[in-house]
Amino acid sequence: MQDIADKLGVSKGTVSLVLSGKAKGGRVSEKTADRVKKMAAEMHYYPNDIARSLSTGTTMTIGVIVTDISNEFFGNLTFHIQEQAKKYCYTVITTNTNERLDEFDNAVTTLMNKQVDGIVLVPVAGGQEIVERVITKRIPVVQVDRYFPGIDASYIVVDNYKVSKKAIELLVHKGYRKIASICYDMNVNALVERRNGYIDALERYELLDCSLIKNIDYENQEKQIEQAVIDLKNNPEKVEAVFFCSKRVFTIGMNYIHREGVKIPEDMEVLCFDKIDAFSIIDYPIHYIEQPIQEMGEKAVDILMEQIDGRKNAVHLVLDAEIVFAN
Repeated sequence: MQDIADKLGVSKGTVSLVLSGKAKGGRVSEKTADRVKKMAAEMHYYPNDIARSLSTGTTMTIGVIVTDISNEFFGNLTFHIQEQAKKYCYTVITTNTNERLDEFDNAVTTLMNKQVDGIVLVPVAGGQEIVERVITKRIPVVQVDRYFPGIDASYIVVDNYKVSKKAIELLVHKGYRKIASICYDMNVNALVERRNGYIDALERYELLDCSLIKNIDYENQEKQIEQAVIDLKNNPEKVEAVFFCSKRVFTIGMNYIHREGVKIPEDMEVLCFDKIDAFSIIDYPIHYIEQPIQEMGEKAVDILMEQIDGRKNAVHLVLDAEIVFAN
């Protein structure tokens, strides 16, 4: 910065204001600011983030922890978090846990060591103490998609129970009586609430058949989803509809449904919790529940920034999801 100042005959403070985006507030003229930016480009100037963080006490980075970046939902969520963070001039470091507690622990430790200013995270089952460790260090945290009820930390989720229950009731009103579910068997509230919504809806109409509830282990999901599809296809009583309670389960399940020669919707209706981009080019009707992913990502960043700026009290947001039934 001193070299740029010497070349232009201005103060180092003026250069600092321009390159930190504070020219207007520092009353630096537009002409001078343009000259500084042009000279900085010519001299290949890059800010020293480490030095800046030491002087300001902030790194201008936030961490994002998701469970499965290859899952379209988490990929889209991460995109909207990154786009919103840019508006605050923040950089995002994204990590992936594969629903594993040890990887969740490593991700949190890595981000804390990098001294991020805050973390947006998707909790992993059993990870409450890990999140509490972050809070103890006074690092702002926002949980998204899921949350630990016993922790005094912000979260943003959808009402998984309400929308799942309503979607199953709509299937019942369409005349279906044998409705199955295929869902991960994980102790995270988002999945538990979706399963409970399914169960309570069918119990209300005295239609619950526990043999049609297929709980899937995440580590062995491919084989178990395959077997679940085969079991449902060969069920003595015709299964009329299947509720897939996550996008990944749906994608894997549909591969085996096609392989087994099951026709949609003639043989079986399907309902997916989450919209998949490919729905627009599929030539058969898919019912789905659409989460407000963009709003979730943007509000997660907004809440985190408020906490970075000093907000003390936790924010709890529960959003509505939309049910989209194909014609």
